Amino acid sequence: MRRLAVLALALVPLALGGCSASPLSAEPSSSTGGDIADIVIGGSDTLAPSLEFIPGLDYTTEQSELVWDGDGEHLEDGQPLLLDIYGASLDDGTTLINTYDGLPRSFLLAPEVVGEELYQRLLHVRVGARLLVVAPPSSDAGTEEPPIAMVVDVLPDHAMGDEVAANPDLPAVTLDEVTGEPSVELPKGDPPADLQVATLIKGAGAQVKDGSYLTVNYTAWYWSKGKDEDGSWKRGDVLDSSWPVEAAPFELQIGSGQVIRGLDEGLLDQTAGSQVLLVVPASYGYATKGTLVFVVDILDVWNPEGSA
Repeated sequence: MRRLAVLALALVPLALGGCSASPLSAEPSSSTGGDIADIVIGGSDTLAPSLEFIPGLDYTTEQSELVWDGDGEHLEDGQPLLLDIYGASLDDGTTLINTYDGLPRSFLLAPEVVGEELYQRLLHVRVGARLLVVAPPSSDAGTEEPPIAMVVDVLPDHAMGDEVAANPDLPAVTLDEVTGEPSVELPKGDPPADLQVATLIKGAGAQVKDGSYLTVNYTAWYWSKGKDEDGSWKRGDVLDSSWPVEAAPFELQIGSGQVIRGLDEGLLDQTAGSQVLLVVPASYGYATKGTLVFVVDILDVWNPEGSA
């Protein structure tokens, strides 16, 4: 049986927390069959869940069950997915993947990406759902891999929270009714000289601090027409976006110098689930591109131990 594709894609080196699975004290015989119903999900002293089970049971088929459904949009074939995953060996409890104590992973909802079992299950759930998935042992590429249990949480790929009254002096933002992707209408006149930050949707998640790691969806537009060594553009043209299906949510660390000053300062103190409008003058962004307008959906915030 081929290993679940979502696990193969997700197993990239990651700073794991101290969480681990907890094999129950039992000595099963080699002929004892394992079933997903025997695995218990619990809490831990980190952001990740825990798993309790009898080690060494014989898992022969892929299994999945819905732990709870979400209250967001129904998932559809081919759409972007953002997943938090905790996976452990059912042989000895070794943690194999833990994105809860880190940043979630992005996928497409397609059988060749997440595997047929998980694909079929996800087609019938909504954003916010939690699933438990079991993959049997695998001998792909001549390497014997143990059976694995995974907790999978489906996260939103756009801002979800309370709407905040818009500032009429700033660009007006409209959201696609299906995907939540933003578009903007620029006001007439010259752009503001200073950085402008407006929270459009207020999320209820973790707060962005200096040192926080973020997963975001964003689009950036030009305020005025112009040109530089990279080419020319018209007012309102898109500079860059993470929203296209072939792209993926963007990961960054606040205060690391990874992104322009306007994003570093403008996203500070915001919360996961929020949507933020930023008007970024050239002095806070790119000297040759003039003022830019960003709409940033903060999908996830991870504050490692020791962040300010």
